[in-house]
Amino acid sequence: MKNAVLWLLAFCFLACTINDKRQTLLIAATPITVKKAKVTLQVYSGRENPSWSLSEKQIDELLALLNNLPKAEPNAFPDGLGYRGFQVELTENATEKTHEIVAYKGRILYKTADAEAYFTDPDRRLEKFLLKSGDSYLDDKLSESIEDEIESPKN
Repeated sequence: MKNAVLWLLAFCFLACTINDKRQTLLIAATPITVKKAKVTLQVYSGRENPSWSLSEKQIDELLALLNNLPKAEPNAFPDGLGYRGFQVELTENATEKTHEIVAYKGRILYKTADAEAYFTDPDRRLEKFLLKSGDSYLDDKLSESIEDEIESPKN
């Protein structure tokens, strides 16, 4: 019961609208509504990027991290070579609608079919969490390389 109350409070917080000059976004993804989450590490060009699914517990943690991020102004996400961040596709239980999260260099994009919202993550906690969630799917050398990229003070 305690968890249900906490998630209800989290949902209420997430349900607050995020203002954009063109439209309003209602972040409706909650642990109760999300059926699955697929993470893709954007790192390769010319071959398939590694991807994996999150457990229910990891989905809860991901949404809690997203819930605590401050809003930011819209910004571009580069499409170059090498590490380009993480993409997460959330799929809702009942509707099969998808939400997309992109995390790169401390910037977060949360996108639905209807709107976009931007957040800032100066400590890059979301990227670190997503990297750790892929421990059993990524080889050690790649994982260390991405960790160095995330931890680098230049980024």
